Formats: sequence, C-alpha cells, structure tokens
Amino acid sequence: MTSPSTLLAQTFFIGGYGPGVFGSTLSDDGKMTEPKLLAEQGLPAFFAFHPKLNVLYVVTESSRKDPKNPSMVAAYNVERISDSPSGLPKLTRINSQTIDGDASCHVAVDASGKFLAVANYTSGSVCLFPVAENGSVQPVAIKIDHSGAEGPNKSRQKEAHAHCVVWEPNNRFLLVADLGLDKVFVYELDAAKGVIVPAKNGTFSLAPGSGPRHLSFHPNGKWFYIINELNMTMTVAAWDGAQGKLTELQTISTLPADAKGDNFSTAEVLVHPSGRFVYGSNRGHHTIASFQVDQSTGKLTSTGHASTQGKTPRNFRLSPSGAFLLAENQDSNTIFSFRVDSKNGTLEPTGFSINAPSPACIKFLDR
Repeated sequence: MTSPSTLLAQTFFIGGYGPGVFGSTLSDDGKMTEPKLLAEQGLPAFFAFHPKLNVLYVVTESSRKDPKNPSMVAAYNVERISDSPSGLPKLTRINSQTIDGDASCHVAVDASGKFLAVANYTSGSVCLFPVAENGSVQPVAIKIDHSGAEGPNKSRQKEAHAHCVVWEPNNRFLLVADLGLDKVFVYELDAAKGVIVPAKNGTFSLAPGSGPRHLSFHPNGKWFYIINELNMTMTVAAWDGAQGKLTELQTISTLPADAKGDNFSTAEVLVHPSGRFVYGSNRGHHTIASFQVDQSTGKLTSTGHASTQGKTPRNFRLSPSGAFLLAENQDSNTIFSFRVDSKNGTLEPTGFSINAPSPACIKFLDR
C-alpha cells in the first residue's frame, strides 16, 4: 500500500559542482530520497524551467576554454514515468548552445518562453538566447559586456561580475545584478527584434563594496530584494514597472549583532510564496537568515538565524507550497530540510538530510 508521504512526494533537481543533474523527492514530513544522477553535465551550477513546456535549462559554470566542460546552456525534456522505481522523471537532452562567457552562474527564462538570459560572472556579461517552440535554445542573439568603475573591494571588485538575471513580473524588463560594479542593471526587452537594450532609467547603484549577488521579487511585483555578498546585507527596493526603476527603501544586515569572523559572504535570497517572509543565506556563518515583511512597506524585520547544519550554504530553495526550506551546504556535500513556521516564518530542522556533491542549486518540479 502506498503511504501518504509517497503520494505527496515532490520531485526536485539538484545541481552544483558535481558530474551532473541529480533528482530527489521531498515527502510531507521533510524526508528526502537518496539523489539519483539523471543527466551528465559537468558543473551544472544553476537551473531554470520553461514557463509552458516541460523543459529544464542548465548552465555549466566553467570557462569557454575548458576542454571537458566548456561554458554552455543545455535544454532537457522532463518526462514523467508512471512506473519509475525511484518516482523520478527522465531527462533527455534536447540541445545545447555554447556561451561566449566565463563562469556562467545564473539562467532565467522570460514569461513568454521565447527568451533565455544567462549571467556570466568572470567575464562580466549577460547573454540573451532565443528559445524555439519545442524549447530548444537557439544561437545567442545579443551579448552585453558590463563596464564602469569597479568597487572598492580590490580582491573581489577589480572588474564587472554579472551574477544573477531576473525577469520582472510584466516581462518587459530584465534585471541583472553585478557584484563587481555594485549595480543592478535594468534592460528592456525588444521582443520584436529579439534583443535587450539598456532601459531609460539605466542602473540602480548600491553602497560601494556591497557586491549585489542575487535578486528576488515579492509576489505583489512592487518590492524587490537584493542580497549583497560582500557587506552581508539585504537591500529592499521599490519597483516601478512602468518606468523600469528601482528606489531603495531599506538595507539591513543578514548577520546577528554578535556575529564574529571575517570569512563571511552571502549567497541566495528568496521570498516566501505567501509574501510574508524573506530568507537569505550566510556563508561562513553557515546560517539562513529569516525576516518578516511589513505588508504595507515591504521593509524587513529580522526573526533569527537557523544553522544549516553544514558548511557554506551557497543556495537554498523553498518548496512550492512554502512548507519546507532545503538548505544546501556546498562544502559539506549535504542538504538539510527545515519546516517553515507558517506564523512567523522561522525554520525548524526536520532531522532529515541527504548527501550530494557540492550542491549549489535546487529546482522543484511543480507542474
């Protein structure tokens, strides 16, 4: 007889700095199944789903000159198999395209499913690829190299470092975080020509030495959250979708006041599906910071810090319902599950974990 947990199991994919894309499932008690390798693609650092098709996109975080794993983005068909012993789907590669950039670390598909954007960290650029009707990635349409005054952190900000790409809710603008330049660039999509161009309001500048890394929109589309890797802060901004403009509302620390150490950096930021909570990961401190959202202003109030029970939480992911958070510890090769308190958003360990090679990305199959 099939248990209730099995019936409610949710599939998720795991990427990072291992040999390929792994699959696992999450049950309604927070237990995860042992990861299974579903597709070989070295250094699969980040994922995105097509908004309408069962297609998963995976970027390889390497250099253009890497003979084994050159920078590329690959498209995979996701096929559910009714009699699969593991309960996991089958991944079949549709195609791939090489990327004219180094350390491709983030990927996002627009709401129409016609365009795919990639951020290239080391080369400081953003690429836009057309997507065909079957979900395959077409040759690059445009590449934009970032330039400008570098930040004050000389060890990390000698040049541009594009780190994240996010399409805004109305699908008119693409926002790109650049850690090296302390800016979030705003580009406007010209769908007819299949290109992106700098928006009229151009860029959003953060405090020197911030190092903006990842970005996340609130479900209402009015508020925008930026986690800053270098100064361990979270910036809240108002988003004007008509003008393509960001306005700073607040910047708050992701660390507790008594935190001690100098090897700290942040990584991921996510807004809870309810819009009531925001989370950010602290590497070095090895915690997930939780915040409550003021529903009238979008500003944040800290509600604490949960140990990820491992080292270097580069990434984490909320389950589609928001009931669980999965924290990935890159340097201890572990993923731990936490139950989200529905009243205040704080995190409680479930006691369950799995092992995965240098995990750096999770994507749930929520369709």
